[in-house]
Amino acid sequence: MTPHRCAMPECPNEATGIFCPDHYVKLQPTQAKWLVRWQIKMMRCDDADTKQHMREQLHGYTQEAIRAIQSAEAISQAATASARRSAAGANPQAHP
Repeated sequence: MTPHRCAMPECPNEATGIFCPDHYVKLQPTQAKWLVRWQIKMMRCDDADTKQHMREQLHGYTQEAIRAIQSAEAISQAATASARRSAAGANPQAHP
């Protein structure tokens, strides 16, 4: 596979698959397997119409994966911010 830009919006990293390694590891294992298997099936398909249909489906699955990663990142950022606020509240001397 030829390197290209990661499918995540605004990610500058190169990817040989759909996502760069940093974003690929953020996928649920079942979702990651599904995307890879679907991409392989699409690449092995000989019929042009079927291949185009599979490409469109893969695009939809990729968009779903992007939303899942963005949601997980937002939850993680919110949890980190909440933990920082709790830590600052528990130790008022840390922030004079």
